[in-house]
Amino acid sequence: MAVVNMTAAFIRSLTSKPPDSGRVEYWDSLTAGLCLRVSPTGQGTWTFRYRPREGAGFQRITLGKLNELTLAEARERVLRHRVAVSDGGDPQGERKARRHAASQALTFDGLAQRYLNEYAKPNKKSWRNDEGYLKRPQAAWGARAASTITRRNVIALLDAIRAEAPVSANRTHTILTTLFNWAVEGELLEATPIAGLKKRARETAKERVLSDPEIRVLWQKLDGAGGLSDDVADALKLILVLGQRPGEVAGALQSELIKLGDAVDARWEIPAGRTKAGRAHVVPLPPMGMELFKRALSRRAIDGDGQSVFASKFTSRKTIARHSLSHGLSRVIQRLPVDGPDSEARRSLKESPPTPHDLRRTLATGLARLGVPREDRKAVLAHIEGDVHGQHYDKYERLREKRSALVTWEEHLAALVK
Repeated sequence: MAVVNMTAAFIRSLTSKPPDSGRVEYWDSLTAGLCLRVSPTGQGTWTFRYRPREGAGFQRITLGKLNELTLAEARERVLRHRVAVSDGGDPQGERKARRHAASQALTFDGLAQRYLNEYAKPNKKSWRNDEGYLKRPQAAWGARAASTITRRNVIALLDAIRAEAPVSANRTHTILTTLFNWAVEGELLEATPIAGLKKRARETAKERVLSDPEIRVLWQKLDGAGGLSDDVADALKLILVLGQRPGEVAGALQSELIKLGDAVDARWEIPAGRTKAGRAHVVPLPPMGMELFKRALSRRAIDGDGQSVFASKFTSRKTIARHSLSHGLSRVIQRLPVDGPDSEARRSLKESPPTPHDLRRTLATGLARLGVPREDRKAVLAHIEGDVHGQHYDKYERLREKRSALVTWEEHLAALVK
């Protein structure tokens, strides 16, 4: 235990040359009980060690992080805590009691909502995915105190999801890990029940691409899919026609559609806030894509809010949810009769059901098969180069090349589904 005369200069030397391994503690010779813990990353934390009057062993309470608390402020906090201890108090015990009381009052529904409002929405473009994956845990644990959820509860829930949808089980696992870690970091919970738990399902890289007969069967089924809304059917078609991400298609807004009646310059401008790369993306609209958007807008003229392109049936949201496309596509394929034209393709669709993202991959593969250059395919898909030049300097939109690529694909697609 190193006892030192702490000064500002000494502390600067610690953070500029942190320990090679392990956490090192430095105790202030002028303020009994004040300790600075320094990690190999140079991060420091102030703590105070004391012994309560009621006979308990030594206790330690965290005062704050080094980058948030100066030496003088840390010493002042120790003096305040020491007065409380001399009066019979136990600062750390009282803090634990407050946390425990708060965690007992906090239901899982309440915790999930706080996570969405305070963390997911401000920090994640995909927060609606988090909201969707939390529905099963909320249905299972909603009114229960979040602090009472055990590791066995988490395993049972994830295994139940895995039996129906292995990938969804892993995505739910990821969201729950983030949620519980956030709750512990924010002192809403004392511990996470999911720490160290391995994913419950094994995933393989997705390579599903629809064959031309499969495209024809699926397109024709979407034209008259019973039980599927026109908005969901048209959104699925647009993914296949334009190759954009399912979430971007589902969340399309009317304000993003530019010159929709112009056969030469019609385009869809997706803002940076709605793209995975955080970079605005312009999609030229070939005739089939333009007509699908027009058809959706004609429905909004009757029942729309003037903002969304594809409207949700739920009043709590304006646009359809990303997972509505997955559920809709799954229902269409489940109801697909095996007998009929292209029977082999029908069987293939039912035996290996594609996802909405597979429709995007199908376009990408189809463009390659049709001889569209790699740079133009990447431009259509909004895949940018990973180097500094590609990310920050190359701002050329390749609109002409993207339009040519999408027209080439649409002509192939139209010949298939006519």
